[in-house]
Amino acid sequence: MHSLVFSILLSGAAALSYAGNKVPFEEDPPQIAANFPDVDQKLYSPAFISPETVAPGFANGTSAPNSQQTLEQFLWTLASRNEWMTYHNPVFTSEEGRSIPYVVLSSSKSLLQTSPVGNTTNKVRVWLQGGVHGNEPAGEEGLLALLGKMDTEPEWALGLLEKLDIIVLPRYNPDGSAYFQRLLATSFDPNRDHTKMASQQTMEIKQLNLKFNAHVHLDCHEYGARRGLTYENKTYIPVQDNQFSAFKNPNVHADIRSMAESLFVPEVASALRKKNLTTNGYVVASQENDTIKLQDFVTDTRGEVTVFLGQGLAFLSETRGIGIGDRNFQRRTTAGLTAAETVLQIAADNAELVYATVEEARKDFIENDYEIIVRDQPRWMETTWPYLDAETGNITEVPVLFGNNTPPASNLTRARPDAYIFSRAWANAALRLRAAGVVVDELAVDFEGEVEAYNITSATLADTKYEGIALTTVNTELSRKMMKFPAGAYWVDTKQQHAAQAFVRLEPESPDGFATFNILPVNSGDEYQVYRISPKSH
Repeated sequence: MHSLVFSILLSGAAALSYAGNKVPFEEDPPQIAANFPDVDQKLYSPAFISPETVAPGFANGTSAPNSQQTLEQFLWTLASRNEWMTYHNPVFTSEEGRSIPYVVLSSSKSLLQTSPVGNTTNKVRVWLQGGVHGNEPAGEEGLLALLGKMDTEPEWALGLLEKLDIIVLPRYNPDGSAYFQRLLATSFDPNRDHTKMASQQTMEIKQLNLKFNAHVHLDCHEYGARRGLTYENKTYIPVQDNQFSAFKNPNVHADIRSMAESLFVPEVASALRKKNLTTNGYVVASQENDTIKLQDFVTDTRGEVTVFLGQGLAFLSETRGIGIGDRNFQRRTTAGLTAAETVLQIAADNAELVYATVEEARKDFIENDYEIIVRDQPRWMETTWPYLDAETGNITEVPVLFGNNTPPASNLTRARPDAYIFSRAWANAALRLRAAGVVVDELAVDFEGEVEAYNITSATLADTKYEGIALTTVNTELSRKMMKFPAGAYWVDTKQQHAAQAFVRLEPESPDGFATFNILPVNSGDEYQVYRISPKSH
């Protein structure tokens, strides 16, 4: 699950512990389960072609369906009999030393025979990942079912690969899968680590992602199946087989966000409904007295946004499944498979348009001078949303307050600088920027010139920790001043593909920035030690 209040996800658990962060199992009662029968879909993934290998604990939500050995054997077997698929077991591993295998799918031998790098075939490049959270198995299983379908239908697969090069990383978090918990072995959330980058695993996978330089990204998850919300003394349960959304951050080129919303999202929804699967966009749910609040897929960048902030198309697929063990697993896997194969088919059918749109948007993003969106907020409105009545099992339109992020409203914007400059003393900040794809230069000579400085007018520390850190909410005022930096100072030119990573990390008010996460710590009255070089400064 991409974004929900963490305490809710671990309801019933008193505190985090090593390898013991399972979500309580709760079976759907008959009136709810009746809404989720098996669907007409043959699945060629391990849990369905070899059901005898499924771990017994999967039934009650205490283990993943597929062992690490089963996963690796399945991928290796498919690759060994298809010349368009290669199996990779990278030198980097999980935090506890487990392998993180992936496969490359391509009709280009040059891509298959070497480490994957971008721009070698002029095809649309697609990155598919699952298993970021170890207790969301249908995300992984749907991708394995996709590979199994391609193996079973090679003509269809080769048709896709005339237009696409694909990387599939089905199990991002093998430690979490081993313990059937959402988290890494450290009990940190892998999908909240993309600002602080506390895990070496995060940075290693990101380097592979950056080398591939995909045009399209799909992240496959599951969401909580049994979380009840109340309205007028009645309880409602989620009904959507799949919640599918495009990523929302407004610092990505408008042409990319428009294509995602107008081409991919409606076609995926249509494909799901054709299989009698229910769908809506992904929402973050909360309860405020008797009001159900649903926030559109959030704009934050704490998750895996490498492709998206690199000016690419990015999507989230969330299947209804956390907390119900093996229930409805055929239907859940079908929903994940349908979302993934439809994304591939859309990309292949519109390959020239997708390639041109993304490549041209990247060029324009590098050269334009559009404002940075530092902070944004949803546009709240009253509407209704389909839920299951917990008592009757009937699908009901329930009044909700909906926070629309398509697009969000901007509440803090700032002119795009030509560059940022900061002392080489802040090497950890430069390290994280580089890990995110940002080109960070080191000045060969001393710098002296006018800069824009951020004066910290307030810095409020959170009352509780988030992922081990008490976040700081910052407000600033800008002023101009003359500054000197010795040779070796870091210089971040904003005329580059991954500049949006610099914007969301270096602007101090950014909710996902280095000041917020105390990588560049500040107090009220301080001068923030990153400076802007405006066009008028040189």
